[in-house]
Amino acid sequence: MRNNSQRKNSNHHNKRGIFKYSLIASAIVGLSSTAVQAEEKIKQEDIEVIEVKGQRGNLISAQNMKMEADTVIDAISAEDMGSLPDRSVLEAISRMPGVAIERFAAADDPDHFGVEGGGVVVRGLTHVRSEFNARDTFSADSGRGLSFEDVSPELMGSVEIYKNQTADMIEGGIAGTVNLNTRKAFDADGRVFAFSADATYTDLREQTSPTFSALYSDIWQLDSGRLGFLVNYSNSEMKVESNGVQVGLYEMQSWDNSKFIPRSTRLSKKLDDRTREGFATSLQWENTDRTILLTGEYIRSEAGLSWGESVMEMDDSDSHSNMLPVAGTEFEFDENGYFESGVITSEAGWRGDGNPQRYGMQHNMQSRSRIEESIVNDYSFNVKYTPNDSWAFNFDIQYVDSTMEIEDVSLMGATRAVVGMDLTGSSVADITLYHPGYDGEGSDTSANPFTDPTKHFFRSAMDHVSDNEGDEFASQLDAEYTFDEGVIKSVQFGVRYSDREQTTRQSDYNWGVLSEAWAGGNIWYSDTDVPHETVSFDNFARGGVLSMEGGNAFIFPSMDLVRDYRNLNASLANAKAVDWGWNPLADRGDTTGGFIPNEINDTQEKSTAAYVRFDFEGDIDGLDYSANVGLRYVKLENDTAGFIIYPDNVPEDPVDNGDGTVTIDGDFYRVADQKAFGNGGSESQIASSEYTNILPSVNFKLNLTDELLLRFGFSEAIALPSLGNLRNYVDITGEDNVITYGSDINPETGQPDIVSMAYDRYTANSGNPYLKPMESYNYDLSLEWYFAEAGSLTFSLFYKDLSNYFINGVTIRDYTNNGATQQVQVSGATNGDKGTIKGYEIAYQQFFDTLPGALSGLGIQLNYTHINEDGSPNAGLNDSNPDSSEAADFAFDDLPLEGLSEKNANAALLYEKNGFSGRIAYNWRSEYLLTTRDVITTLPIYNQANGQLDASLFWDVTENWKLGIQGTNLNNNITETMMQINQAGDKKTRSWFTNDRRYSFVVRGTF
Repeated sequence: MRNNSQRKNSNHHNKRGIFKYSLIASAIVGLSSTAVQAEEKIKQEDIEVIEVKGQRGNLISAQNMKMEADTVIDAISAEDMGSLPDRSVLEAISRMPGVAIERFAAADDPDHFGVEGGGVVVRGLTHVRSEFNARDTFSADSGRGLSFEDVSPELMGSVEIYKNQTADMIEGGIAGTVNLNTRKAFDADGRVFAFSADATYTDLREQTSPTFSALYSDIWQLDSGRLGFLVNYSNSEMKVESNGVQVGLYEMQSWDNSKFIPRSTRLSKKLDDRTREGFATSLQWENTDRTILLTGEYIRSEAGLSWGESVMEMDDSDSHSNMLPVAGTEFEFDENGYFESGVITSEAGWRGDGNPQRYGMQHNMQSRSRIEESIVNDYSFNVKYTPNDSWAFNFDIQYVDSTMEIEDVSLMGATRAVVGMDLTGSSVADITLYHPGYDGEGSDTSANPFTDPTKHFFRSAMDHVSDNEGDEFASQLDAEYTFDEGVIKSVQFGVRYSDREQTTRQSDYNWGVLSEAWAGGNIWYSDTDVPHETVSFDNFARGGVLSMEGGNAFIFPSMDLVRDYRNLNASLANAKAVDWGWNPLADRGDTTGGFIPNEINDTQEKSTAAYVRFDFEGDIDGLDYSANVGLRYVKLENDTAGFIIYPDNVPEDPVDNGDGTVTIDGDFYRVADQKAFGNGGSESQIASSEYTNILPSVNFKLNLTDELLLRFGFSEAIALPSLGNLRNYVDITGEDNVITYGSDINPETGQPDIVSMAYDRYTANSGNPYLKPMESYNYDLSLEWYFAEAGSLTFSLFYKDLSNYFINGVTIRDYTNNGATQQVQVSGATNGDKGTIKGYEIAYQQFFDTLPGALSGLGIQLNYTHINEDGSPNAGLNDSNPDSSEAADFAFDDLPLEGLSEKNANAALLYEKNGFSGRIAYNWRSEYLLTTRDVITTLPIYNQANGQLDASLFWDVTENWKLGIQGTNLNNNITETMMQINQAGDKKTRSWFTNDRRYSFVVRGTF
C-alpha cells in the first residue's frame, strides 16, 4: 500500500531476513521516515540500535530504500542533499543514475542559460511524473508536472525516483516518477530543533546571498495516545550571472558562393535573482494501541525568478546580403569555406561607386526583464486504520492550489559598429567592437560611439505575459489483507478519484517598432527624456573575450524602465515615431485581462482509477523471493473549453444560380455551400474526450545469496499530454472547392467552361483536446550486490517500447456552420509513431574501511548510464505556443531524440573521519540535441558534452554544531552549443556560456 511515501515494508521481508547486515542498516537514525520506521521495528525486537550518522548514514539510508523497494528505484536522503551545494531538488537528483537536467531556461530557448537548470530527463525521456508524498502535484504552467527547480531541498526528508511501476502507483510516470517526501512529526522519537544558515558568494556577479532553514518537531504523550507536531521553513536567495557569446546563421556570400559568414553575433550579460521560500507542517496523532494514525499536512512552495539581460546583437538582416572585410584586412576561412576570423563591415549605405560605405553593422542593444512567480499550496489529510494483524485501511484526501505568473518585457535600442571576430580559440570566441568608421588603421575613431546618446536610437519593444491558475482535489481509499500463511502474502486494492481544473493564459510575444528609418525616422536617445543607462561589460566571460577602445561600456535602455511594465507605454511616448508601432498587449481589442480568446485555455480533467495488487513471498530451491502482480484501471475524462472562428470568405454581391454555383462579376463561380460555411462567424465550444486502459504490472525479486539479489520489473505505463497542447481554439482559414469559370458559355452544357478547379481544404492551427496519452511497455532487469552496509554494486538493463508519441502533425476534423459541413485540415499536436528506448545503468559505492589510519575514511560513488533510442520521433511542439505548427518543419531528417544524452556519468570521492566529512563530485553528460528548431536560426541546436565539478567539506565542531564550505562549478565549466548546418550532420559552434563559481559558508545546528 503506497501512501504518504511509505509501503508496508513489513509484509515484504523474506523469512531469512533480507541480508546479513540488514538489521544494522535498518537501524540508521535519520530524518528519513523509512529509517525511523525500521528503527522502531528493531526496538520492538529488543535488538541493539547502532546509530550511524554523516555521509555513511546517508548512503545506508538511501541504499536501504533501494534494496527493500517493491520495484526499481533510486533514492537520496535529506542529509545527502545537504552535503552538496544543491539549491534545488532538481540539482540534487541530477546526481542519481539515469537522471540528467537541462542547463537552459527552456529546452526550446538555447539563447538563455539557466545556471541552476530547468528540466529533468529520466532515462532519456522528459515525460516525468512528480509527487509530494506519493500524491499528485504540479506547477500551474502549460506543462503537466512540478517545476523541480522551484522546490527547496531543505523541505525534503528523502527523494525517490521510481523507474518502473506497481499497480498502486498513480499513473503517468512513463519515464519515471519523482516522489518528494517531506518530513513528518513522528520521524523522530522526541523533540528536535535544527537549523541551517549559509552565505553564498558568486564570483562573476560578485555578490553574496543568504539561505536559512529551520525545523522544529515534538511529540507529546497523551492519555489517548501520542501527538506529534512538526514545522519546517526555508528561505533562500541566489544572485548569479551568466555571460554568452553567440554567432548566427552562416550565409553564403554572393561575391563568392563558396564562402559562408555568420549573419550575426550576440553578446549577452544575464543576471538572475532567484528566491525560494518553503513551508511544511504536519500534525500527527496515534492512539495508544497504534491501530489508528491520523496525519494532516500542509506544504507551500513559493519561488521567484527575476532576471535582467543586456544584449548586444549584430543584425544587418535588412541590408544587402554581403558582408565584407574592412579595408586593409582579410577574412580567414576553414577548408570548407566557413568564416574563422576577420573584421566585418557591411554593404549598408552602398554608394554605387563600387566601394562600400564604411558604415558598420547595425547592433540591437536590448534590455530585457523577465519576472516569474510560482506558488504551490498542498493540503492533505490521511487516516491509517489497522484493526488487527490481517487488515489495514488507508483513506487520503488532498487539495492542491497552484498559480504561476510571468511578465517578460524587452526594449531595444540600436547603434552601429564594425565587428572583429576570431572563432579559432580553444574556448570562447574573441569579439572586438570598433567605431563604425574604422578602416583597419584606426581612422575616424576619435569618439566612442557606444556611450554616446547621439549615436543610439530607440528601435522596438516587445512584451509577453502569462497568468495561470490550477487546482486539484483528490481522494483515495485503500485496503490490504495480510494472510497468515501461504505463498500469497497479502492482497491490496483501492480506488482513487481526482478532479483537476486549470486555466492557462499565455500571450503571444508582442513585438512592435518604436522608431526606424523606414518607420517615421529615428528617435535618438539625446533627443528625448526616455531613460537609458551605461552597462559595464568588464570581465565579460572572465576576460579575454570582449575588447573595445575606451573600455567595455555600452548604452542600453534603462532596466528600471523595462521593469516598470505598467507605466512603460506612457514612458515611451516620446520614443515613438509612429502610432501604429508597439502598444502593450492589453491595448489589443477583445481582450480579457490582457489576453485574447485564443490565448486562454480552460481544462477540466477527471481521473478515476482502481487497482488490485497481490504480494507473494516464498522460496525457489531454497532461494527466497518476493513479488507483486497487479492491474490498474484508469479512466480519464477531459473537457477543454475554446472557440471556433470560421473564415470570412463569402464573396461580395454573389448571384445564386440555383444549381450549386454562384456568379461574381460574370465569370467567377463558387460552390454555394461555401457561402454558408465561410461567413466569418464564431462560436464557443467544449471538446470532450475519454480514455480508458488497464495497466498491468509485475515485479519480482529473488535473493540469490544473502547479499545478492536479482530483480525484474514489467509494467504498462502512460504519460498524459501537456495541458498547453490540449488547447481548444480553432481559427479556420482558406477555402474549399474553388472553381474558376470562363466568360463564354459552352453551347453543349449551357454552362461556362471551367478554367481551373482547386480542392484546397480549409486549414487551421490549434491544440488538440482529443490527444490520447502516450503509452509504453517498460522492462527492467537488475542484479544488485549489497556487500557492505554502505557498499553496493548494481547493474540494470532497461527497455521501453513506446507508442502514441506526442508529435506535430495533421488531423482532419469535420466542422458545421450554418448547416454546411466542411472538412478542416488542423495542424498541431497529434498522436503517432512508435519507438524504443533501451540502455543500462551501473552504480557503485563503498567506504574503504580496511585502509590504514586516516585513509579508512575514504569512499567512492560512481554511476554510469548508457541510453539508445530507435525510431522515436521528435515532438516539434511548443507547450506555450501550441497553435504554431512551424516547429514541425525541421531543417533536416533523422535527428536524434531531443534531450537524450547517450552517456551520463557521476563520480564522487568521499571522506569521513574524525569529525570531518568531505565530498568532491563530478557530473557529466555527453552531447545531446537541445532543440530541433532554434527560433532564430531555424536549425537544430546541440548541447556539447560537458561536466561540472562541485565539492564540500564539513567539520563537526561539537555534537550539535557543524561548519562547512561548499563550492559549485569549480572547474569553470563552459557550456557550448553547436548548430547543425547540413543533412550530413556537420556542425558549427553556435554559442558559449560561462557562469558563476559559487562558494558557500554553512553553519548547522541540531538540538
